[in-house]
Amino acid sequence: MHKMDNYTFRKAEAIDVENIIQLIEKRIKWMDTNNIQQWNKTNYFDSYPRAYFFKKVTAGELYVMDDQLTGKAAGAVVLLEEDKRWARDGSNSLYIHNLVSDTGVSGAGRMMIKSCEQIAIDNAYDAVRLDCQASNIKLNEYYKKQGYCYSGDVKDGNYIGKKREKKMGKYL
Repeated sequence: MHKMDNYTFRKAEAIDVENIIQLIEKRIKWMDTNNIQQWNKTNYFDSYPRAYFFKKVTAGELYVMDDQLTGKAAGAVVLLEEDKRWARDGSNSLYIHNLVSDTGVSGAGRMMIKSCEQIAIDNAYDAVRLDCQASNIKLNEYYKKQGYCYSGDVKDGNYIGKKREKKMGKYL
């Protein structure tokens, strides 16, 4: 568990899943309002239904960031040790998936990314990796500003993305 200001980043429990689903729904509505075509145009819950998030809780791969002042979830993320979208290259990497932050909490995404990076450092991972939709220019720029370098393209069904990586620990 990592603590940042009024936020706590911890492994999620089954009781957290409904709050996480509500965060995703809120983010999808925000995407519609802001003319960002991503989860709102890809039938997100067809690929990631409630059962997926419960499975990730059981596997210990779903994390939640709680706002200690309100008691509400301010964000969530799935952390994986393997990712089918990345070739096995012998690296010991941590993969960020399903990152969602509350639209009303400025900096929540950045805080969660920093927490993921801290987990990677604490557990001697070589890198943190993620991918994001190629057409989402703002999000790609955001990850670039967070230190995630372009590492290649990915195609998974209708999804076309850009792979990004940030070196950790001894590789810094």
